[in-house]
Amino acid sequence: MKKIFLLCILSAGIHSISAQKKVVDSIAYQSWKRVGTSKISYNGNWVTYKTVFQDTEKESEPETFIVNTKSGKKQTLNKISDANFVGTGDILMYQENNITYLHNLAAGTKKAWKISDYTQALEGTNYLYYTHYGNPANKLVFFDLGKNDSIVINNIKSSKILRGQKIIFTQVNDNTIVLKYGDIKGPYKEIYSSPADAFGDFSMNTNEYEGSFTTKSDPNNDVNALHYFNLKTNTQKEVLDFNAIKWQDKDYVFSRSAYPFTENSRFIYLNIRSASNQYPDNRIKKSDIDIWKWNEGSMERRLAKVRNEKASAKDPLYVYDLKEKKIIKISDSHYTNVSHPDAENYPKIFKYVNDKYTIDVDWTFNERSDLYVVDVATGKEQLLKEGINSTPFWNPAGTYGLFFDEKQQVWQTYKTDGTSNEFKNITAQLPYTLTDEEKDMGKTPVPYGLAGWLNNGNSAAFYDKYDIWVVDLTGTAKPYSLTQEFGRKNNVILRLYGSEFGGNLTDKTLTLRGFNTKTKAEGVYLLKNKKITVLASDPNYDIKIQSFAGNGSYLFTKESASVFPDLWYANDSFKTQKRLTTVNPQQAEYNWMKTKLLRWKNYDGSEAEGILYVPENYDASKTYPVIVHFYEKHTHEMNHYAMPELSTSNINIPTFVSRGYLVFMPDVKYTYNSPGNSAYNAVVSGTQYLIDQKITEKGKIGIQGHSFGGYETSYILTQTPIYTCAIVGSGVSNFTSNYLNYRVNGISNMFKYEADQYRMKGSMFEYPKEYLDNSPIFKTGKVTTPTLIFHNDRDGAVPFDQGMGLFFALRRQGKQAWLVNYKTENHTLDKAVNQKDWTQKMQQYFDYYLKGASRPEWM
Repeated sequence: MKKIFLLCILSAGIHSISAQKKVVDSIAYQSWKRVGTSKISYNGNWVTYKTVFQDTEKESEPETFIVNTKSGKKQTLNKISDANFVGTGDILMYQENNITYLHNLAAGTKKAWKISDYTQALEGTNYLYYTHYGNPANKLVFFDLGKNDSIVINNIKSSKILRGQKIIFTQVNDNTIVLKYGDIKGPYKEIYSSPADAFGDFSMNTNEYEGSFTTKSDPNNDVNALHYFNLKTNTQKEVLDFNAIKWQDKDYVFSRSAYPFTENSRFIYLNIRSASNQYPDNRIKKSDIDIWKWNEGSMERRLAKVRNEKASAKDPLYVYDLKEKKIIKISDSHYTNVSHPDAENYPKIFKYVNDKYTIDVDWTFNERSDLYVVDVATGKEQLLKEGINSTPFWNPAGTYGLFFDEKQQVWQTYKTDGTSNEFKNITAQLPYTLTDEEKDMGKTPVPYGLAGWLNNGNSAAFYDKYDIWVVDLTGTAKPYSLTQEFGRKNNVILRLYGSEFGGNLTDKTLTLRGFNTKTKAEGVYLLKNKKITVLASDPNYDIKIQSFAGNGSYLFTKESASVFPDLWYANDSFKTQKRLTTVNPQQAEYNWMKTKLLRWKNYDGSEAEGILYVPENYDASKTYPVIVHFYEKHTHEMNHYAMPELSTSNINIPTFVSRGYLVFMPDVKYTYNSPGNSAYNAVVSGTQYLIDQKITEKGKIGIQGHSFGGYETSYILTQTPIYTCAIVGSGVSNFTSNYLNYRVNGISNMFKYEADQYRMKGSMFEYPKEYLDNSPIFKTGKVTTPTLIFHNDRDGAVPFDQGMGLFFALRRQGKQAWLVNYKTENHTLDKAVNQKDWTQKMQQYFDYYLKGASRPEWM
């Protein structure tokens, strides 16, 4: 009986050992993969993707995987390239052994595409098309994948494919050239014909029914006439004789090309070039002498140091007035930039001049400009705004300029019809601010952004913190929420999918991504018929669309700290969802992690948040060793999946969590002139919360930060003995010396303090006490925590002397400190051998202090 009982114990012990999961280590790093390029077919039936090893030293297999979204069946194609879905059906086009194939995935058949000419797919159709260049004539071929038949347009000279399967082209027959237009499959209408040697080129307007072309009356000379044509009316007319232009600038010539033109256009914006076709050589001769000038612009210095060039001179700007039949010079070479609407006809342009602000870039980083409006009819300019940080937008028709005034923190419009010469506030009636309340870096307020345009550009759509608001630029209609204030009511930040800013919108159907500020999860939302529908939302995952199929279905990922972002398929309503990949099944063998969202009171009394990473077998009755790792804010990354990999600077979270550590990442809210104390308030209060909640205990807590996080870590060490050990990576230790230093690209560090992360109210000369107070170097006598410093001698972001200075300050005062310098490396590590070494050193260091492991020899 005793023998049986003993066998049972042994058996149970063996089972327990075999069931124990592995820790993430350097061997594990080599097995993890990420999804490379992924695509979905137009009909939504097929998905292709590649996988790539996360370990850059490990060669990935040249495999392309194909998944049927209905059956889930997967097949693999080896050593193929340039794989793309073509047509609206089941065909995948790719190259294999230098042969192009059309592979019908549904039928399981493939055939060689024997055309050697460059072939493209016409999106949303079954057409492939290519131009065959022959002697003496070229031909344009459209191959219909569905009908297995071709449409051939012979003797083609130039062409443009238009929306709606239309085409416009020039065709040469004998000695005649004809400009034609029609459906791809025909018939084609003739717009214009002439002797072949009398035709120049043509262009289409963005509306795709108007355009222009050029002709010449003498085949031996350049083109002399510009013509306008209209496809709706099937008419054309000559609008300009280039020879009639009285050009007087001897240094430049204008291009006689098919300029964009509408029926009511008055002005032609001329392209010009140097008459001698020679521009000055901007290269700087190599020299060992570096001269710095007090009045030299920072951008010039950056260009000189990075590209070894001087800034290029500007060309003047000219238009031709068709009504008055005269040349108008709208700007000389004295401008930084100009902007005009994406329209063929407009009366005003904006001009920017930065002369007064080029030196300021050292401490402002963003180059300010004076804003002028230029009347195209007269060339006269008017100063509108001085020293602006942002630039205005034009509405698509060019009737309104739109500008965010950072001083008043409102959106303003400028009308180009001549009824007003100033910007006017248009967002005063909105119930919520459009200024980004979350931005706490840089003293200049910024907006949440322009979402786009509605009503032919007469209405602008703006983001507030949560929603999209529509403002009528004419002032006729009241503002309204395009998203029905769904975002604010549900604590969801709604933003457009795809291009987030500035496009033409519809108020009927829009796909939106939404971030829930309470759960920290991202989902997919649909605006349809002025109502928001939740397509996909789960508090435990980030759900992100990767591609849209032509039939309305989606390729998406579902991701959390414990769930790799594999590819999923969903139909148009998201009611049918199917997982398509399992890229890293080996994760099940390892002690992985999960996240907890923590909330506590900051030392200044404000609400604080942070992420706690715990192992999947977390036992709340135990205390764990903790590494506090932070930078600025992290809770929006609550559901981000971290790959196990070698360290380039920071700890690899999956590695440490699998080894029995907890990792704590608190958000930091900043107060200007007090970045160090801001970090202390958030990070140390959060650490104390972990102790109070018996998640950890004193003697088991390490801290690590890199770059700005390295600075924050070194400052915190001067304020508290709560941490058992610390790693300071590539951080500033002395504001006063670093403020007057510069980066290898020639940019002064001053901007980092006055307009960026270090969040000072002004210069060191205005706030000398505050610069001293925020410099850890002067308080190193208070440090009691053993400190490992990581800083490389070729660091281009934070000079090496900042890490070295911290080391010598601690050493001089008898503090325990080590400095690791990977010679010739930059701000982070690029070489695998160094990444491996640093990964090992961090593990050994924390294990020694927080787990009682043996002291590593290098210490």
